[in-house]
Amino acid sequence: MLRWLLAAFLLPGALLPAALAQPKWTLQYFYDQDGKELRITDLAFPSATRGIAVGEITGPGVRKPEFTALVTSDGGAHWLPVPLTEFPRSLFFLNENAGWLVTSESIWFTAEAGRGWTRISGQIRPDRKLAAAPDTGLLLRVWFLDDRHGYGVGLQKSVYETRDGGRTWKPVTAAAQPNVNPAYSIYSRIAFADERWGLIAGGYAPPRPRSANEDDDAPDWMNPERALARRERPLMAIEIGTRDSGATWTPSTAPLIGSIAALRLAGRDGLAVFAYADSFEWPAEVYRLDLGTGKSASVFKQKDRRVTDAALFRSGPAFLAAVEPPGRLRSAPVPGKVRILTSDDLNRWAEMPVDYRAVARTVILAGPDSMHLWAATDTGMILRLSQ
Repeated sequence: MLRWLLAAFLLPGALLPAALAQPKWTLQYFYDQDGKELRITDLAFPSATRGIAVGEITGPGVRKPEFTALVTSDGGAHWLPVPLTEFPRSLFFLNENAGWLVTSESIWFTAEAGRGWTRISGQIRPDRKLAAAPDTGLLLRVWFLDDRHGYGVGLQKSVYETRDGGRTWKPVTAAAQPNVNPAYSIYSRIAFADERWGLIAGGYAPPRPRSANEDDDAPDWMNPERALARRERPLMAIEIGTRDSGATWTPSTAPLIGSIAALRLAGRDGLAVFAYADSFEWPAEVYRLDLGTGKSASVFKQKDRRVTDAALFRSGPAFLAAVEPPGRLRSAPVPGKVRILTSDDLNRWAEMPVDYRAVARTVILAGPDSMHLWAATDTGMILRLSQ
């Protein structure tokens, strides 16, 4: 018997017991149509079986952008397309049925896991007196503590609260306290660790003075020498935190290099991902947050890994989603290989096997727990963590 077992382990392609199999990321969905591209903008998986991705379809074969949702009720085995009428910015689901969709024009609600949407309010419009006022609504994303009480964050240093499920909104006064120009300020991320502890984070970035030889508005990837010559400039991080479900908020500011790309909280731990410019030594850096003490520490940075998202849970390992830049200029619109890392202690990170076909510029993680996790790319791919 022992000889047979040893032979089984040594044979090429022999099946390993499930307990010894290494978790890996497998491709479950890929939007592949000639002349069309699907850019997934957000992903939500409130349960092990129900999930939704939203995005826009563009490309040479598309006269104007087509907005769409992809819905699954069987853990990603099948995806049903659901047309949307407005550009989808972000998703939030309270449970596997009830969810909110923030678009450029409105706030929408679903009670059927994304199969149908009801417009519940228009977007909050910007103050036209401010410089750099956008043409679309202020809110970028929302977070709900229950089916009625929630918060929305966004452009022009905006934080709003709702007590009726998103139908009406009122400003949170503490959000205006950081002494920075709202025209160049943004609250881009919101997360709650539980029903009481929450954090809203963003930044202040005034326009960069243009040098004499910068006489055009071409993006950095079209002028790599200019982009690499620039130094990462200090900006300002702005945030407000609560420990009582938002009854009171404490504002704070700090010097910042880069911009916050992701924020995840669980228990009294947090992970914050910061993105840097092409001229910086690292493309991104991940910080561990201690919500009890307010302290933070850098836990991951690597020159060939541009982290775009993180997943953190009360139990089980944490995850980082990253892209391997295809060249020196990380802002170039060329997809790189998808890389996903995991850690049991938020300090030491190990790479996981990822389907070789997966490429992206941005990767989003979503799932109810560390055993049921999915990743979506801005290149129209959805991957699943397979045990």
